[in-house]
Amino acid sequence: MTDNLYSNSEYNSEPDLVLDAKIQLLAGKLSVANRIVFLTGAGVSTDSGIPDFRSSTGIYQMTSEDLFRIDRFLANTEWFYSIFGNFYAGIADAKPNTGHLAIAELEKRCGKLIDVVTQNIDALHSAAGSTSVAEVHGTLRTASCLKCAKQYSQDYFEPDMRSGRVPRCSCGGALKPDVTFFGEMLPEHAFVQARSAMKEAELLVVVGTSLQVTPAALLPRECPADTPFVIINKTPTYLDSEAALVFYESIGDVLPQAVSLVKSA
Repeated sequence: MTDNLYSNSEYNSEPDLVLDAKIQLLAGKLSVANRIVFLTGAGVSTDSGIPDFRSSTGIYQMTSEDLFRIDRFLANTEWFYSIFGNFYAGIADAKPNTGHLAIAELEKRCGKLIDVVTQNIDALHSAAGSTSVAEVHGTLRTASCLKCAKQYSQDYFEPDMRSGRVPRCSCGGALKPDVTFFGEMLPEHAFVQARSAMKEAELLVVVGTSLQVTPAALLPRECPADTPFVIINKTPTYLDSEAALVFYESIGDVLPQAVSLVKSA
C-alpha cells in the first residue's frame, strides 16, 4: 500500500523519527487528502473520562463482557441496569475532548469532507460538530421498548438509568438502550453508511481502536486498494504493518497538533 506523500518503506526505514516529525507527516497527509474517513473506538473518548473496554483500567476489568451480551440482558434486565448505572452517568455527562474537536475542525475550518465511523455510543463526535457520523454500534441517545418497540429520547429514560433502575415504556415494557450488544446485528443503516464512506476514502485514520471487534474491524478492507492508512492507538492493531504512519502515543498528543498545521479552507 502506498501513500500520496511517503511510501510505507520510507516510513519503515526511519523507525526513530521523533514525534514532531511524524506529526508533520500526518499533517501533510491530512492536507493532501480531501475526503478523509476516521474510524474511531473507545480510545478517542478516554480523555473525556469514559473508560475503554479492554485496557487495564477498562470496563471489562470492573465487570465482564457478559454485561453486554443480549441473552444476559434479556434474562436479567434488572442485573444489567444495576451495574450499567455506574457507567451511564459518566458517559451522559462527558464532553468532547481535543481529539473529537480536532476531527470536527478538519471539516469546519479546513473544509475537508469528513466521514466519522465510530464504534462509540457516546455521541461525542456529533457534540463536537462532526456532521457525518455513522454510529455502527448504536447510540445511548435513544432506547426502545422490548415489548412494543416504541422509541424514547434520553431525557425520558435518563433518571432511571442514572439510578440503576429499569426504564419502562408507557406500556410497561422494559427499555433497551439502542446500542448493539454481543449477539445482535449491527444497525443496518449505519453500517451501510460506514461501508459507503470507506469506499470513497482518500485517507483512512484509525483512532483509538485496537480493531478486535468484528465486523467493524474489517471496515478498512472496504477502502480502495491505494488508500493510505494512519493508525493512532496505544496498542498494536492488525493493520499496523500496512499503515503509512503508526502512532502509539495519546490521541491528544498527536491529532490536535497535526490538524493545527493544516491550512484553513
